[in-house]
Amino acid sequence: MEGVDLKVRILTLKEPRRVKTARGLEHLLVEGEVEDETGRALLNVWNESINQLEGVTEGSLVELRNCFITSFQGVIHINVGRESEIRLVGR
Repeated sequence: MEGVDLKVRILTLKEPRRVKTARGLEHLLVEGEVEDETGRALLNVWNESINQLEGVTEGSLVELRNCFITSFQGVIHINVGRESEIRLVGR
């Protein structure tokens, strides 16, 4: 699904790391876990969107706008990419 807006609490955030795609392209990725009233999901913040995490810590309440959702082996991933927005709304 694309163009999804969510309000979630940050449970974990890992340090940025470099990943390579099957095509050999390199990306910067921050992974984490979030939750809302429906449950938990994994969070992937890609490349330049990582800058929007400034001030966001574990326990922060954030709005994620224009995200895309994927599922791999039954696990939901919320992806924050180039067209997405992260907005801190509380702690």
